[in-house]
Amino acid sequence: MSGPRIFTCNWTLFPIMDTVAAARLSAREGFAGIELECDPLGLWPTTVAAATVAELAAIGRAEGLAYTVHAPDDLNPATALPDQRTRDDEIFKRLVDLARRLESPVVGIHPGVVEGLFGLERKGVPFATERFDRDRLARDARKRAVETYVRWADLTVEAGLFLTIENEVHVHHSAAPTAEILADLIEATGRDDIKVNLDTGHAFIGAGLAEEFAVLRDRIVHIHLNDGRTPGVSEHLPLGAGVADFAPLTSFMNDFEGALVLEIYAPDRPVEATLESRDHLKGILAAA
Repeated sequence: MSGPRIFTCNWTLFPIMDTVAAARLSAREGFAGIELECDPLGLWPTTVAAATVAELAAIGRAEGLAYTVHAPDDLNPATALPDQRTRDDEIFKRLVDLARRLESPVVGIHPGVVEGLFGLERKGVPFATERFDRDRLARDARKRAVETYVRWADLTVEAGLFLTIENEVHVHHSAAPTAEILADLIEATGRDDIKVNLDTGHAFIGAGLAEEFAVLRDRIVHIHLNDGRTPGVSEHLPLGAGVADFAPLTSFMNDFEGALVLEIYAPDRPVEATLESRDHLKGILAAA
């Protein structure tokens, strides 16, 4: 292993370039790879042209550029709605096929949300009612999420991939509002091939970066790197622009064989912020 594998992210770069251009930039700047986050404005798994996938694959082969694939934000493994489940299953199948064609080692998803709790709100104001037990709604949603994780992991393992689930404590009515609950949900699947994608910014505004890392460490195979400074707000700042302390992760990252993805929000200067974040990351890893 020559060193940590630092990736760009098409979500960071999409304000100024399409995914193919982002892949070419990533190769030109010497990154190990690029994360392809699926979004209707960029790369959608059911509409992406075969020619685009072929061009990305050709860039990967020619430039030694690796790819990872991440699901759209609105996939909900915890859904109770049959039409949503059918739609999500189809999109996930397309994601797996896209990942296989681009030789991605992982397909990443979010843990899901508890739809029933949204049903008890009107414009953000909760109904006070005795008809519904909120804890039961959450438990039922988590049970469905676990069942979906297993079903989707069957598809990823058939393709030779890992399913990764991201810590997402900041999302309203998340099915996994803590790192401990996420760990419990993965444990409940009884699967060793379901892993964790640690998002550092999410951990920072959750229990804390060191604390969530300690809980999830044994299953982490993928990392989204971004900084933060505001409690409770997922800012996805460039590295060094916030106050997150990455020291507890540096030894782990120096020996890490997965992707270190710079998933940052800097729409006014995405290229510059990505390069500066890479330099900042290399600096803290070298100083470890």
